Amino acid sequence: MNISDEELDRDLRNLYLDSDKDSHIPFVDDEYFHKIYGKENYEKMKAKRAEEVKKEKERLGLI
Repeated sequence: MNISDEELDRDLRNLYLDSDKDSHIPFVDDEYFHKIYGKENYEKMKAKRAEEVKKEKERLGLI
């Protein structure tokens, strides 16, 4: 199985969306999220998400 980081990240985010909204998640740059969450908070969220992606890849045997 070959899954990219972007696909896995999108799948993880889809877990928290309503089922009618999970078919499309637009890709935006970090500046968009800096405006919403603040740069420091977003960087913390991003680091946590990267750790979740790593754990999921390990669970799937991809790394």
